[in-house]
Amino acid sequence: MNALVTAAFLMGLFGGAHCVAMCGGVSSLLCSGQPVRSARFALAYNAGRVASYTLLGLLVGSLGTMRLGLPMDVVRFGLRALAALCMLTVGLHLVGLPSFVKALESVGAPIWRRVAPLARRLLPLRSPWQALAAGGLWAFMPCGLLYGALALAASAESPALGAATMAAFAFGTVPVMLAVGAVAHRVVRAFARVWIRRAAGAVILVFGLWSTAGLANQVGMGAVARPHACCPRP
Repeated sequence: MNALVTAAFLMGLFGGAHCVAMCGGVSSLLCSGQPVRSARFALAYNAGRVASYTLLGLLVGSLGTMRLGLPMDVVRFGLRALAALCMLTVGLHLVGLPSFVKALESVGAPIWRRVAPLARRLLPLRSPWQALAAGGLWAFMPCGLLYGALALAASAESPALGAATMAAFAFGTVPVMLAVGAVAHRVVRAFARVWIRRAAGAVILVFGLWSTAGLANQVGMGAVARPHACCPRP
């Protein structure tokens, strides 16, 4: 499996606490109701998120083929450094240490202000198709972890790889988000516990540091200058 795809999947999988903090309440609201109805709505909502993330990956992946007046290796290195910075920022936030996660997530606030009213018009949900549309729109909610994944996708060598990277990130978030839909209040309460949030933050921090080490190796600053799974040498 491609290194970028693997990194994005792990980012989504281990970032579950942040996903619940950002849109777990939304998911529990959308998927409330009878068990069968909840399951159908939860699946549709998450399918919408996956589709929207994949489309975003396709769009930003085109950056990897554009001529921006800089060597493409330099551009991709910068984007992967941005992804590592986003992971470190979200990790610090979850463990309760100072970070600029709010400033980071404010970048997408203008877009969300335009999208949010459209998403709210779909409530209350009356069909899985509405849940699908809501999931697609809620994918634009400001999220530092999402921005890190987008930076990884933008560093891909092709739009197709960018789409695959974001699809992997989305699928990594699905297990936790489906659990929120199935047993909403229990999952949200569990991830609200300080020790769980800090444990998840520690995992994201480790992953961010691992990515940073890969970048250091890429420019010959590591202890052993060798290819790194997250940031392979060109």
